[in-house]
Amino acid sequence: MRKKKILVIDDDEMNLQIAKMILERKLPCEVIGVDNGLEGLDVLRQQHVSLVLLDIMMPYFDGIETLQEIRSDERIKDVPIMMLTASGDVENIQKVGMLGVTDYIKKPFMPADLINRVAQKLAQEHYSGVLLFGDDEEALQEMRIIIEENFPHEASIATSIPKAQKILSETEIDLIIADADVKFIRGFKFMSFIANNAEFDKIPFAITAVANLLDLVEKLNLESPEEDISEKVPDSAVVPAPKNKMANVVTTLIGYDLDVKI
Repeated sequence: MRKKKILVIDDDEMNLQIAKMILERKLPCEVIGVDNGLEGLDVLRQQHVSLVLLDIMMPYFDGIETLQEIRSDERIKDVPIMMLTASGDVENIQKVGMLGVTDYIKKPFMPADLINRVAQKLAQEHYSGVLLFGDDEEALQEMRIIIEENFPHEASIATSIPKAQKILSETEIDLIIADADVKFIRGFKFMSFIANNAEFDKIPFAITAVANLLDLVEKLNLESPEEDISEKVPDSAVVPAPKNKMANVVTTLIGYDLDVKI
């Protein structure tokens, strides 16, 4: 099962450590802990986070200020949030409720309650996983941003076969997209690796240039988070790129049937 990232924002170091220990032991997740809202905003803007646990009472950029910033930022405004509150925070609970957050966990929290509440919240998230492969990490980052800003799924980046293998082994990937500008030999080796690996060769595989990515994903109808990507992607490689691209040659060599209608 793919590990989901949980961001805990709390100025109490003990709370951060306890939450990390409890959640990572019991749930398939990675916990990132920061002690102030500004640092939390930086994390949210740099990587996909499945859930934020946000303390209300912090001396430096408190939870309400942080929540206001999140809701005003188009890139991260829809991230699920649960507030961490003391039992007497009635007024603050009302304030965050006006900002669209009605889920909260009272502090000090019981381990079982924390696990159950977080598990329920994570279960509501339906993100499909995409692996992006290529030579140029900057281009792959651009592709990742396009995907995550426009469609309901996460994107992981690999610029080497060992990194791709690690991602495929540890996360739930429903679609592989290779940059059509990848160098011929590296592209050939990567696609051969996928095609000859029984564990991964059933994952739909697409090839495109950065400029064509948005059009490609739109045509694959990935707008609905409730549906499995694999049901919408053709089994063949998808190449909406000029025929002189490396991808056309490589896919022919290793036995993929090309779908050039897109």
